Amino acid sequence: MNRIKQLSVFVENKTGELTDVTTLLSDNKISIKSINLSESSDFGLLRIIVDDDKKAKKALDDAGFSLKVTDVFAVEIDDHLGSFNQVVSVLSQNNINVEYTYTVSNAQNGAFIFKVNINDFDKAIEALIKIGIKLLQKI
Repeated sequence: MNRIKQLSVFVENKTGELTDVTTLLSDNKISIKSINLSESSDFGLLRIIVDDDKKAKKALDDAGFSLKVTDVFAVEIDDHLGSFNQVVSVLSQNNINVEYTYTVSNAQNGAFIFKVNINDFDKAIEALIKIGIKLLQKI
């Protein structure tokens, strides 16, 4: 419950590498629901959430990509001043470190993906639910 599988794919920082991943997913009829690419001089880390993580993992593995599957959660953020701060404050008050976060959009409101230490995952979910934060089951 509330766990969303994110694929973190290591890609070379070169022209066409992102297209190789997206074409592979498209050819396998896998829909990208969220995507975030961060880079360094030699490689990039592509974080994607798809509609079928098992199928995507197999396709990427078979194509020789190096990847990791990570549990993340998605929090719906209302469009008002301080709403994101409320979420990170609750996590901080419960001694939960946010390893990274990024935004996604859904049909109703904005949402943020959060990665916390796996040992704090359930604690984070409970703390957010306790104060009425809406967690998304899928993106």
